[in-house]
Amino acid sequence: MPAIIDIAPAQAASATTSKLLTRAALDAYDPASESWQKQFQRRYTHHSELKGVLNQVEDVDATVYNKFAIAVTPYMAQLMDRDDPKCPIRLQYLPSFHEQTQPGFATLLDELGEERDTIPGTSVVHRYPRRVLFLVSNTCATLCRFCTRKRMVSQPTGSVHKDEIERSIDYIAANKDIEDVLLSGGDPLTFADDRLDEILGAIRARAPHVRFLRMGSRMVVQLPTRITPELCAVLEKHRVQMVNIHINHPKEITPLLRQRVKMIQKAGVMMGLQTVCLKGVNDDVQVMRELFMQSIEMGVRPYYVYSTDMVEGAHHFIVPHHRMLQLYEGLRGWISGPAVPTFIVDGLGGLGKLPIIPQYVKEELLPDGTGTTVKCRNYAGKTVEMPGLGLDFALPTQSN
Repeated sequence: MPAIIDIAPAQAASATTSKLLTRAALDAYDPASESWQKQFQRRYTHHSELKGVLNQVEDVDATVYNKFAIAVTPYMAQLMDRDDPKCPIRLQYLPSFHEQTQPGFATLLDELGEERDTIPGTSVVHRYPRRVLFLVSNTCATLCRFCTRKRMVSQPTGSVHKDEIERSIDYIAANKDIEDVLLSGGDPLTFADDRLDEILGAIRARAPHVRFLRMGSRMVVQLPTRITPELCAVLEKHRVQMVNIHINHPKEITPLLRQRVKMIQKAGVMMGLQTVCLKGVNDDVQVMRELFMQSIEMGVRPYYVYSTDMVEGAHHFIVPHHRMLQLYEGLRGWISGPAVPTFIVDGLGGLGKLPIIPQYVKEELLPDGTGTTVKCRNYAGKTVEMPGLGLDFALPTQSN
């Protein structure tokens, strides 16, 4: 989908305006009443359109649209607080004046070095020895303002062509060491079922050495009606073992989402949760506790909490490292163990995913220098010393 350049009101009143829902229509709208394709066509793609359904919508200038488009599904618009500009859903999707500034790192386009690790002629990012990232689409249902891949998502020059996808599958098939393939984008679920069937089928047929086939999608959350019995049949047919979804706030977990998640699970697919730590959205212990407990409650295992990537226009979302450590401390020991995700930062330039973990266990030299001891701290701050885990700790000899 091309980015919108002209933000004049006349431009917003385009041929698609008739498909947009008014406030009254949005209030009465049932997302399950029509196909996901029709809902996709009803997306709001300009902040002036959103003024018709929300109050206190911030004005932004053309520089924002020149860099990154806007797209909001009716379903996501329903979840937004009508009057509160600080609504955690609104903050994720509505453009802000912050995107018009460029402090320091803000000009970075490929801050994670994905293009450096992309195999020429393909859309495969091969950074780790036995797993690859396969970018199959440049389109999403709703565009996150903190998107890592702004350089390609919503931009026509970033399209992933059919020939490129074929060469990517050829590469995966030819490299027998590749055991793990992650389909991402954009969002793979923006493809029709038959196209997904072709891509997944080709991977399974031509690369039998792939042991773990998974998919990352936020469309499950942004447009839950995309999950249909037909799609689930495709996932089951090609043994897609895992679908990771992206949720940042408990408000995004709705009865409709729970229903469609269950459909995926009934197809034998494991589900994981990825979250981005966003200032003003979820940088709060109580919010995260509720998010991860609701997630594990519906059988979706929290996997990663990402530090906001240093991408252009997202600097106002970044949560400091020390605060992320505090958030982690507020989870471990306080909620169910399987509900505690790994906090990570994606290193600049392709360094990879690096864990953000408080130091609960520390090894120290013994006062006499004969070895080391290990000091441990639990979630409540209680400590204990365990010299038996230290270096050169001598076990007592057996008595005669």
